[in-house]
Amino acid sequence: MDDSSDDLEFGRQIAALKHDLGKYVAWMSANLDEDCWHGPVRDELIDALERDLLRTRTPADGPPEPAWAVWQRLAGALPKPWRHPELHDVDAAVAELQAAEPALRARDRVALASQRSTIRAAQRTIRSALQQLHRRLLQAET
Repeated sequence: MDDSSDDLEFGRQIAALKHDLGKYVAWMSANLDEDCWHGPVRDELIDALERDLLRTRTPADGPPEPAWAVWQRLAGALPKPWRHPELHDVDAAVAELQAAEPALRARDRVALASQRSTIRAAQRTIRSALQQLHRRLLQAET
């Protein structure tokens, strides 16, 4: 395989990450009213975060995948070492989301209240980093 086909495959992998992780990691929660992110933790926020983080992707032939499983599956196929800083940013953000898993599964409102700003920032980092990387790769192709 030559460099151009390697680059093309890498671009496809990043496009898959952008779609499967970047799009769905904040699918429901990104559309919540701002007041859901402040004050007492409401069921609406917990439900949206459960959908976004614990069921980021739901394949037709298997159980739902949480965000960190989607990342592990798709990033595991990327060539290493990672040459793009966005991938390191996404990796760190996914780790922050995974750290919130116990509170989210327990619907622990106190813990989620202390973690929600970190969760929201991680979701935004994942979305923006994958969009930036994908855009840069598309520009390099032209």
